[in-house]
Amino acid sequence: MAATDGAGGYAATAAPAADGAAPAASECRLPRIHRSSASVLGCPVHFHIMLLDGSAFVWVGGPELGMDDLQIAVPTKYDTLPSVASVRGECDGPGSNIAQKLSMKFGMLVYVSFNVRDAEPQLTLVVQKEVAKRLSALIDESSSPDTTAAR
Repeated sequence: MAATDGAGGYAATAAPAADGAAPAASECRLPRIHRSSASVLGCPVHFHIMLLDGSAFVWVGGPELGMDDLQIAVPTKYDTLPSVASVRGECDGPGSNIAQKLSMKFGMLVYVSFNVRDAEPQLTLVVQKEVAKRLSALIDESSSPDTTAAR
């Protein structure tokens, strides 16, 4: 079951252990989920960001929704830039670029599904910055003491 964190995001609540003991605080912090919508350069854009244990899933789309694109980026010790694999969509499209930059910034495996049709480069850049800001906030929330239990 999920509880809202008051900022449009959701925090998963862990079930009690089999012995009836309360779950440890670290078990309650992940996954963290953020869902929101915004007008970016006059275009409606929806964000769905999930922070998982050691990775993140980012879905960005317009009003038509869908999942026509899926890129996976992972940091590697063999190159300064993370490796990107295209599961669905264009391998050199905006989703690939966003996945690589987020993976490099946060040093984790990042799944990105970028589904904004006919996105101009300026829109893509603004979306990338918004996603980085929101993902950073989720990471900060997950590393701070769990405040959802107190509510």
